Amino acid sequence: MQPTFLVVGAGTTGIGAATRLTELGIDHLVVDAGDRIGGMSASVTDEQGFTWDLGGHVLHSHFPEFDHAVRASGVGINQVTRNGWVWLTGDGPQSLVPTPIQQQLTELPTDLRPDAPAHHLADYYLNHFGRRLYEQFFEPYNRKMWTAPLHEVDHGWTSLRSGSHTRNVPQLGLAGSNPPAPAEAFPYPIGGTGALWQAVQDTLMTPGSTRLGTRVLGLDPDKRVATLDDGSSVSYDYCVSTAPITTALGWIGQGHQTTGLRASRVHAVGLGYRGEPPPALADKTWLYCPDEGVPWYRATMLSNYDPGNAGPGRWNILCEVPSFPGQTSSAADSIGAVQASLAVLGADPARVQSRFAQTIPFGYPVPTLGRDDVLRAADKTLTGYGIYSRGRFGGWRYESSNQDYGYMQGRQAVDHALTGAAEDVYWHPEWFS
Repeated sequence: MQPTFLVVGAGTTGIGAATRLTELGIDHLVVDAGDRIGGMSASVTDEQGFTWDLGGHVLHSHFPEFDHAVRASGVGINQVTRNGWVWLTGDGPQSLVPTPIQQQLTELPTDLRPDAPAHHLADYYLNHFGRRLYEQFFEPYNRKMWTAPLHEVDHGWTSLRSGSHTRNVPQLGLAGSNPPAPAEAFPYPIGGTGALWQAVQDTLMTPGSTRLGTRVLGLDPDKRVATLDDGSSVSYDYCVSTAPITTALGWIGQGHQTTGLRASRVHAVGLGYRGEPPPALADKTWLYCPDEGVPWYRATMLSNYDPGNAGPGRWNILCEVPSFPGQTSSAADSIGAVQASLAVLGADPARVQSRFAQTIPFGYPVPTLGRDDVLRAADKTLTGYGIYSRGRFGGWRYESSNQDYGYMQGRQAVDHALTGAAEDVYWHPEWFS
């Protein structure tokens, strides 16, 4: 008899698992508490017709299986010219600086110590970029993003996710001293990232295998039975879960194993405007802002990714606002401050047609010191019961969480359950950079 799989979550990792199971002809059920496909890569179209991704997602690929899924989906792909900037001081367009910021120095730092030990993220940035860049950008920006002090954050992820070149070899140079590098382009799905994942489900997954609006209430790990909030129960041989690993451990009464894991909480605040964007924003793809007087740390010009995200004669921008531990504000509470900050860049508040606000309780899995020791122990416990906790928060490894990595985590979890094949994408994303 063939094994059966329960897949919890219809985001990138759950879809990766389900497409692999469909290829193998293995019985499975996908359940998701939400009302749409895509998880954190879903897209929402509001009543005014503006489309919002739930983050500033960029589509990368390191895997032929992911490339196949994108092609098979049939979704059109825009090639967007990368044009990221840093808004250093939040006092107007004059403080906008092109990224990477380390290439905009007027004089090279003399306090670099790249071979010195780095015990945490603060050490890493100080050693590689010097105190001036650390204090102006890296420390305040990363503190806003992670909602954690840098001495509590590991620096291992920087080899994959930070800097201007592969593996983040720091590139320090004087502004204007070298010819600018040719502009790079990145792919983006027409209709938003959610359109891609909906199409992947429609084309590559077993019809009728997904139940939206269905939450797992608990698992009996010995009998391998899941109880769902619609009153039903599901027996399985293996479970690929993309719920937060903290939740998965709670299902089996092992919540104490989550000590040391930390997540950021993010307010996604989008504003849709009629007319053309102001000159300061017209050609940008995203802005980073370290200034603590500006509520957001990143703003993404979604209408520059795909004009259809706003529609003719309109534009829209999504801002990610951190919610620090102890704060109880909602996403809606941030709309006024976000609108005021964009007005400083020339966005006329009188032209706002849409205000989108959604709180994301789990924004980023923070790569805290000692995180992998916690995850290794938790993974051993869960896999002992046939549960593969994978994905952005199922795996809790930021450096393994881009859409292509997430998709492959799901596929590799299935293969490991069936054959013991290695799960290198989850544990060793640096091998695929």
